Amino acid sequence: MRRFIKLAMVALVISASAIFALAFPGHCTYLTAQASSATSFISDYQGDVKKAAAKYNLYGSVMMAQAALESGWGQSQLTQQANNFFGIKGAYNGQSVSMPTVEYNSNGQMENTTASFKKYPTAYASFADNGSTLRNGTSWDSKYYSGTWKENATTYSDAANALTGKYATAPDYGASLIKIIQQYGLDKTFGETTDQASSSSSDASTSSNATDSTSSSSSTSSSDSSNSVTTTTQDATPTLSSVKYYKASAAQSVPLSKKYANYYVYNHIKGSSANEKRYSWKSLGVKKRVTVYLDMRGVKRESSGNWYRFRFYPNSKSKRFWVYAPALQFSTIYTGATSGSLVPNKATNGLLYNHVLGSPLLAKKTAKISSLKSKTKYSVDQTALVKTATGQNVWYRIKIGKNKSWIEGVNVATFPEKVAKVDFTANKVISSAAKANYLYTDFSASGQFMKHYKLAQVKLTVGTKVKVDKMGYRINDKSIWYRIACPGSDAKYWVSSKFLS
Repeated sequence: MRRFIKLAMVALVISASAIFALAFPGHCTYLTAQASSATSFISDYQGDVKKAAAKYNLYGSVMMAQAALESGWGQSQLTQQANNFFGIKGAYNGQSVSMPTVEYNSNGQMENTTASFKKYPTAYASFADNGSTLRNGTSWDSKYYSGTWKENATTYSDAANALTGKYATAPDYGASLIKIIQQYGLDKTFGETTDQASSSSSDASTSSNATDSTSSSSSTSSSDSSNSVTTTTQDATPTLSSVKYYKASAAQSVPLSKKYANYYVYNHIKGSSANEKRYSWKSLGVKKRVTVYLDMRGVKRESSGNWYRFRFYPNSKSKRFWVYAPALQFSTIYTGATSGSLVPNKATNGLLYNHVLGSPLLAKKTAKISSLKSKTKYSVDQTALVKTATGQNVWYRIKIGKNKSWIEGVNVATFPEKVAKVDFTANKVISSAAKANYLYTDFSASGQFMKHYKLAQVKLTVGTKVKVDKMGYRINDKSIWYRIACPGSDAKYWVSSKFLS
């Protein structure tokens, strides 16, 4: 099993800490806001951390610092939606959420992917699961994290450094944890001896925005000709950030988020250029939420935050700026595994992309649909539903030779199935509107219902709480359906969204 440095995305995706991107007017004001947010996080969760750390004989200061680092002090989308403070993948008691994520592999290369992350019922469950992981190790080595155990680690810095190269591949991961512990006095909070042993914590550049007082940042790309460009600046003081860039095919529109005014706009990604300038939205004439046009994404090597280059007008000659991800409101996107094949409609002037349009990853054109073979069936392995103001847009990922690309449903002539199914996790209640209606085992390939049951037949009544694990979008009538699990049973049925609340 490979460990990754998780780089969460927005929108669907996994977003980074909003705390460290907040650009308050004045350095002291910013630090006060940061300290206040950190203090609240520590106060809210120190009881849960103490309990979990004591249960597995671990350092509470390290667990708290790790939770802060991985969750952006509790502000990440994954933490807020799933109580997942550590970016742990998989399922917890069968519960998970699917989100886009960007990761570093063991070679230091970034990979774009969608992954399932554990969804916990409470914050404590997340801390306890982390403790269990560190105490019980991996399937192939039960002592894989034994360096973090109190009986083996003399100090909290020993335990923190034992996570480097194991829990995460960043060479300064332990130093980042130690810096948080020392900055916020977590050793005192958890009654642990103050540790002066680690000099590595003085490194000014940390592996996460949780300890970066200047926020996630990067520099403007010197070239727009490739999809990915890395720029490292070494001759400035202080040290400037190394950045990975991803260029989009064209300006993709997205509205500003409700909290956009909390963030400054920059001429370069913050912290990446000696010529950095920042602007307030008001100074640029923006007094309310507007739509902006994105053409590039930047990811700072040592943080998990996404920055976007944007302009206010579609015209490619319009002046461009950079802004941190939480200032933007991306579409909600759900994905799910699919089998079968489709036939593209070559009569359209549509395009194929490496990502779904509307994704926080931004999309780059891979080919024209007109270039595909006529009447040829292309295998499908994923479906995506993009929530828009007018409904759902369906996308499919198809295989073309050795490559894969996304095609929008409006450009498809023959669908793999008449109901697009995606992963979707939620708790719902059977509403009174469902009294006289049926539950269905599944849809046929034509989109018609298969075997059905009345509510009473499966012992469901109005008001029954059910868990949803799939969402379906029936293409012919654009209706939304949910697959629910009956309490106390392994049976699962499809029901119209109209009959759940």
